[in-house]
Amino acid sequence: MSSRAHQVSRPFPAGLIAILVLIIGGSMGAGSGPGPEPVPLPPPDAVPPPGASPEPGTAAPAIEQAPVLYCPRCGADNRPDSRFCREDGAPLPVLEPARLTPGFERASETYSRAEIQAILDNATRAVVRIHVSARSAMRYPMISDTGRAREARLVVETGDLQIAGSGFALGSGNEVITNAHVAAPSDDPAQIQLYTRAGLALKARLVGLDRPTDLALLRIEGGSLPPLEWGDSDRLHIGEETWAIGNPQDIGLSVTRGTISSLGHMRAGLNEIESYLHSDASITHGSSGGPLVDVLGRVVGVSDMGFHEERGQGYSIPSNLARRVIDRLRKGGVYERGFVGLHLKPIDAEAISRFVVKRGDGLIVASVLAGSPAAGAGFREGDVIFGINDRLAASPYILQEAVSSVGPGRRIRINLDRAGKSLALEVMTVLRPAAPRPDPVLQLSAYLRARFEDAPGGRGVVIRIDDDFSLARRNGFSDGDRVESVLPAADWPEEAITMDYYTKHAHPVEVRRLDDLRAALGRALVGGRVGAIFLVRSGRAALAGVAYDEIIPIIL
Repeated sequence: MSSRAHQVSRPFPAGLIAILVLIIGGSMGAGSGPGPEPVPLPPPDAVPPPGASPEPGTAAPAIEQAPVLYCPRCGADNRPDSRFCREDGAPLPVLEPARLTPGFERASETYSRAEIQAILDNATRAVVRIHVSARSAMRYPMISDTGRAREARLVVETGDLQIAGSGFALGSGNEVITNAHVAAPSDDPAQIQLYTRAGLALKARLVGLDRPTDLALLRIEGGSLPPLEWGDSDRLHIGEETWAIGNPQDIGLSVTRGTISSLGHMRAGLNEIESYLHSDASITHGSSGGPLVDVLGRVVGVSDMGFHEERGQGYSIPSNLARRVIDRLRKGGVYERGFVGLHLKPIDAEAISRFVVKRGDGLIVASVLAGSPAAGAGFREGDVIFGINDRLAASPYILQEAVSSVGPGRRIRINLDRAGKSLALEVMTVLRPAAPRPDPVLQLSAYLRARFEDAPGGRGVVIRIDDDFSLARRNGFSDGDRVESVLPAADWPEEAITMDYYTKHAHPVEVRRLDDLRAALGRALVGGRVGAIFLVRSGRAALAGVAYDEIIPIIL
């Protein structure tokens, strides 16, 4: 799209140029005769560059008469010989010849409803409904309440899984882009069926999957569709109109209009690598994987997330991010990302109070993953990362993609600020693990807004609750409680975990120091949720526990 706030690029129609310039000549004063008839200018490919001369033996290009004039004032169709706008009668402006070039850009508000309807009608021909069938064995921890008397259990759901989603054709027309959670909802192989707007059923197979960005590439077997084109998400503007096309609630293809509400490269913590566009075009169950298109029908985003109970909350993967990922999947089926092992967080009041932070932009190192390349390269907690290879990269997505894109086995320089001193540390990348996670004790502490620390004299682990907004008390903890043992979610039964069950039948991990707690919490993540039951003592024994959706951290 255009770098200007109200303009978008318009590709020229094949074979014809739908622009006719009207030159209003002559004087309109008393006694003056009528001006000359409007003269059409040749199409851009027939206009030689300044100073150019025809090649010897080459006839001058013929000038085609364009049958339709799109009014440069209102966007409606007009007669080729008209000098006035048909909407309000205003004189039509004279277009400068320099604007008749392939780079000509037309203001988006000049597109008529009829034009937009035609563009969207054409775009929906490239969109498909996706039905996926797979076997499922979902397991996740749940706790019945948040009081001292709690019943925890592991929920197990098995059976046939039916998923409905959306996708769209790109490239040669036999490639379909969608979300990874649509194409591969479980680790088991899935059957994928596509349905076009006309109701034609097509089979497809999975070509590549990238779970960190929730993108997947499918290939149609024995068929193709008219493909869409990528747009440039970096050139979107706040307030620009977009349209989400998808299969909401599996009721059929639907188009919803909305405006770009935020370009803040938002993170929701659902994917490892995120940089969401926020549009108020409605996105709900079944819309995942569909395209977000601009006024020209170009894909500027891939619908990924919406809040079905809230209107105006649609989040899409930017087209420039999706395009890079899909290019990698097309070549090898996987995106082999580089990885260094830094757990990063935005600079906030807590980080400023804890560390000596002298820089306002960038991300702060919350922890260094044990055994990672960063652990041996000299990085420390509190370092502020702001660049890669001496180039500014201060946002989570830019930092992650800069490291990811080089792949494994490459030496890079990471620019950082340490207590006001600028440094550059070299580190060798390795292949990014399937699901890298930082210290689970730090993650649990961040969720509860509390601290776990070794008790004086090595007598176990205690919890400290200093924050008035801490969730620890709601989950059964009290300040100063000593954690005696913990039962991670991977060891939970399907029956309710009561105090009787915990003491007589469970096999909890005894906690003598933080390392014991850290090892046990490494088994607390099950089915995208973190669950753990703690036997705590503060005068008397009691059970405390957590079960919550994981918020995926920023890992470089």
